[in-house]
Amino acid sequence: MSRRELVLGASFLALGMGLVASSYALPSGLGRLPGPGFFPRVIGGVMVLLSLGLLGQARRATEPLRQGAGDLRTVLLVLGLLALYLLGWGIGPFAVRTALFLLLLLRLLGQPWRTGVTLSLSLTAVVILAFRIGLRVPLE
Repeated sequence: MSRRELVLGASFLALGMGLVASSYALPSGLGRLPGPGFFPRVIGGVMVLLSLGLLGQARRATEPLRQGAGDLRTVLLVLGLLALYLLGWGIGPFAVRTALFLLLLLRLLGQPWRTGVTLSLSLTAVVILAFRIGLRVPLE
């Protein structure tokens, strides 16, 4: 395991654990309705699980991961796209904004157009259904 992979996995593990711990300061919900602490707790838990997977994968890796020359550029583009998505919150319908964001994100990560369109529309539909029907929380 390289030092870099260990630091990355441990950093995400600490961040996820901190998110879970701090979410308990917020109400988790009332009855069956989620409260402000619900989503940070879920996101933090997923981060903990993924970081443990990253640490386990790094431990088993026999050769170092190769990174392309454009990795920093891609990271900066993804961060810029995320910033634009968040700055545009409230402009236009949620479904259009989110599907466009996901499509551009998937294209930046090298997915073909057909896959990007299919995934972005499918994921947007799942999020809308989960919030409106499952959680009974409006998105706009």
